[in-house]
Amino acid sequence: MTTDLIGTELTAPEERLLATYESLKQLCREELPPVAHANVRAALAVYVNAIVSMGLAYEPLLDLEV
Repeated sequence: MTTDLIGTELTAPEERLLATYESLKQLCREELPPVAHANVRAALAVYVNAIVSMGLAYEPLLDLEV
């Protein structure tokens, strides 16, 4: 993805935010110890708020199936 939801080119920090967000989503789908899984989910919740509020993506947490 090279643009946000309204078509503006992403900055380098925005691209890193999205990459970290995608990485957290992948981690949530993996088998982790319960405490690690809970903390990754908590981090994902914080990231999804940032991603959505910045208009980089729109994915309600319920749609992520994690």
